[in-house]
Amino acid sequence: METSDFIKEVHFNNVKELFDELSPFGKYKYVLRDFVFRGESSSHYKLLPSALREQNKKWLFSLSDLSVSNLETEHEQQYAEFRLLKKFFEMADHKGINVPDIPFMRKEVLNVFPFVRKSTLSNVWIPEELLELAALAQHYGVPTRLIDWSISHMVSLYFAASGALKNGNNEDDYMVLWALNFRHLEFLRETVSRIPLRIIKPTYHRNPNLLAQKGVLSCWTYKNMVAFPESFDGFNELNEPVDRTPLDDLISNYVNSNGIGLKNSDSSYSILLYKFHLPINEARTLYKVLTDYNFGADNIFSGLSGVFQRMKDDALFNSPIL
Repeated sequence: METSDFIKEVHFNNVKELFDELSPFGKYKYVLRDFVFRGESSSHYKLLPSALREQNKKWLFSLSDLSVSNLETEHEQQYAEFRLLKKFFEMADHKGINVPDIPFMRKEVLNVFPFVRKSTLSNVWIPEELLELAALAQHYGVPTRLIDWSISHMVSLYFAASGALKNGNNEDDYMVLWALNFRHLEFLRETVSRIPLRIIKPTYHRNPNLLAQKGVLSCWTYKNMVAFPESFDGFNELNEPVDRTPLDDLISNYVNSNGIGLKNSDSSYSILLYKFHLPINEARTLYKVLTDYNFGADNIFSGLSGVFQRMKDDALFNSPIL
């Protein structure tokens, strides 16, 4: 089985073709039902969570209040991510802001909390105990290992179009709409062919932006190395390098290495991931269609911040120089 059997790239020539094919009557109509979506303004962007992007290393470590480090090992990286979530929890809690209740963290809220015991957290990163907090933090700009998706392809196309308008035209580039087959991943989750990618739908009442964007998040399952080992035998693990592999490559490598069965009875393959391309010079047309359908920033972001973002987007749309 080749990667191209279950991860597909599709190129659309223009906005009309995209909407014809991605419609309830189009070739990819089943994608609207079974997939979640992510829009990118450039095909050069990797499918990586913000905490694992190379350009964010120094910023992440600075935010987490740790001393100088290169963030080259999984232990360092995960510990910085943990410290950052703890800091977010403490500051929000001290302000009386509604945050997820995490009993072990609340017990330590007045302590320096220099170490984490393995018995405190589940053995995966991000641990289940912190997923809800990480999802909340992510939507306020905190770098985490979560990747944002939306149940709505229209919302995701907005982010691709608005980002392309902001970044300007590069005639050789493409906007991208990723589509992830959450339904099949959930089906596999209860079988021996499970893929270690979690799809998280956090509670919406804490985050109106997440509600408006119909947001969900994905999280690859890494081994938890945030805690110091409880025996000397585990200390070699502290030197394992950070895994900065993009999600599409993680899926491909895992399926091929573990012989995951994706072949159907008709000899076709279940597609786990689509990468839909649209020329970047179609950004204005795409933005116009989306706002005609009321998928502008004023409907995707809550409150007055959404109104002003719509004003800024419209100004870019109307600008003769891009």
